Amino acid sequence: MIRKLIPVLLVATLSACANTGAPRSSSSASASSASSPAVSDSASGASYGSSSAPSGSARKTCDASTLQSQIGQKATQSVTEDLRSRSGAATARILRPGQLVTMEYNDTRLNLIVDDKDVMTAIRCG
Repeated sequence: MIRKLIPVLLVATLSACANTGAPRSSSSASASSASSPAVSDSASGASYGSSSAPSGSARKTCDASTLQSQIGQKATQSVTEDLRSRSGAATARILRPGQLVTMEYNDTRLNLIVDDKDVMTAIRCG
């Protein structure tokens, strides 16, 4: 009898934990909505613009393929903002060597990987 219940309980448990893919909304995100996207400098904790990503069909997706010619350039705030807008990303961040970062994939975020002199060594989305 218990062997017959295990698959049923497993399916019920997994379906309860399933992600529907629907964007979550919070009252704090709607209270502080701004139209400009965000650019953040992860080392200093500075954030520019709004950190909330667009929802629904207006969601921007990052494309870093056209930016690869910029590798070797120094990553400044203005360069980061320019690359963010050219990639179509909603947000951008600068990742320095040895820095702890979140590893969740965000298709609306541009990652600028730099060396110890802030020269870009890689440009990726996520």
